[in-house]
Amino acid sequence: MKNCTSEEMNNHEKNQLDITTSCKNSLAKLKENTWKQRLAKIAHNWRTRNRLSQLNDAQLKDLGLTAADVDQEVRKPVWK
Repeated sequence: MKNCTSEEMNNHEKNQLDITTSCKNSLAKLKENTWKQRLAKIAHNWRTRNRLSQLNDAQLKDLGLTAADVDQEVRKPVWK
């Protein structure tokens, strides 16, 4: 087994810290994007369901939807 010099040990510790910091930063970014994505989906669902609920019967027919379809969609929680 090779003995490490103090400089090699310092380099090794520095590399470990760099890896740890990099992993923590990547994880934080992933968590941040997940929340941003969830909030964007909630906003999208709210907007589209709100607009859908305001369409008249002729417009729904053009889309191939019924009032029951709209009611079912509008009753869903915004996060789904």
